[in-house]
Amino acid sequence: MNAKKVLSGMVIGGVVAGIATLLATPKSGYETRRNLIANKNEYIGSIKDIKDSAVELKNTVSTASKEGKESIQTFITDVKTAIFEWKLETEENKKGLQEDVMELEDSIKDLETELAAANSKEK
Repeated sequence: MNAKKVLSGMVIGGVVAGIATLLATPKSGYETRRNLIANKNEYIGSIKDIKDSAVELKNTVSTASKEGKESIQTFITDVKTAIFEWKLETEENKKGLQEDVMELEDSIKDLETELAAANSKEK
């Protein structure tokens, strides 16, 4: 979420809440204005706190994003390394299996030759 949108949403929400409060207040306009002027510094402090919190949130999100990106890159590198190592390990087994298959094929050919020779002697 965009920090600017969050901050503007908070400010707009605060303004709308303030207007709603002014319209629904049981005090007269004069008393309300006096009260607002008296509490002006408190309101300004609250707005500054909200702004500071928004900036802190933005910085936190930015930091988390950078750390997440680094973690994902590390993870991808680890996976690629693991796959490469697995391929190297299985290459030896693959060659061994191919040799075993060739030996089996040779044995089958020898058996077929012996069977053919045995069959021809019987006839």
